[in-house]
Amino acid sequence: MSLSFEIERGLFHFDFTDHHAILGISLDAEPKAIRKRYLSIARRLHPDVCKADNRELAQAVLSKLVNPAYAKLSNERELNDYGVLLRMTAKRLLQEHQSVTLQSEQARALMAGDGYEAQYRAAVAQLAQGQYENLETVADTISELSELNFAYLFRREQQNKGWPKSKESRADRPAPPPPPPRSSTDALVDKYFQRAQSLLEKNLCPQARKELQDAIKLDPNSSRCHGLMALVYVKQQEKQPSSLNLRMANNHLTKALKLDPKDPTALEARKQITHIMARSGEGKGKPKTKPPKKSDRGGGGLFGLFGGKKK
Repeated sequence: MSLSFEIERGLFHFDFTDHHAILGISLDAEPKAIRKRYLSIARRLHPDVCKADNRELAQAVLSKLVNPAYAKLSNERELNDYGVLLRMTAKRLLQEHQSVTLQSEQARALMAGDGYEAQYRAAVAQLAQGQYENLETVADTISELSELNFAYLFRREQQNKGWPKSKESRADRPAPPPPPPRSSTDALVDKYFQRAQSLLEKNLCPQARKELQDAIKLDPNSSRCHGLMALVYVKQQEKQPSSLNLRMANNHLTKALKLDPKDPTALEARKQITHIMARSGEGKGKPKTKPPKKSDRGGGGLFGLFGGKKK
């Protein structure tokens, strides 16, 4: 398995990071169960437990997959934001499920069988048992778990039940609100935007890019988010020049200006991109020294009246 951990099945098909699948827990898992599961995985991936030839891969799995998943599901603010994205993804499932081919037999059975809730929990528990025993197949197991989540969410959405909440959170908190209206979505996008701005000021480009990706999923027509994303790629270009950074910066800038030609963030991005392009053109096919001014050339200016430069 490559260290990029590219997963495209199940809920990942919709550009949604399925943190429940990564931890091997059901979508209605309680906070105590989430923590218990995380600690179990972390112990299994500890360097003292792993074989020597697996330690680097185990550390990568822990840092790139497991730790971010637990951080998202254990933080109330992050979990609320995650819930909004999950509910929106569930709505998409109902409309676009026919465009997705499920590879898991268990997931396909959940899409049509009776008593799907009990089958779902049993299937998740079964897969989770050996999820992190063979690190070379972790991505495949996460994919199967995410397909189960896909089928489970689809069935719940069919019955208009929405995203399942854990028993503990239902007891401690009021019932979840219906899908957010436009004003609530704007407020959430604003949170992502503000966090991205703060991270960019600290030169934390990957983290800022992740916040903006989540914001754009919520509101693909946010000109300021596309403008700030262009600035993120500009910053990355300054640190590590590449054609990809410039191309992505231009793509997001084009979207931003198309949505709002007067957006200040997009205009700032255009200014910086123009500066980079102009700077990259310096010294290519041009003399390094500036041409002499007219006053320095023979036959022109005051000194030219006397047939040459003043000695």
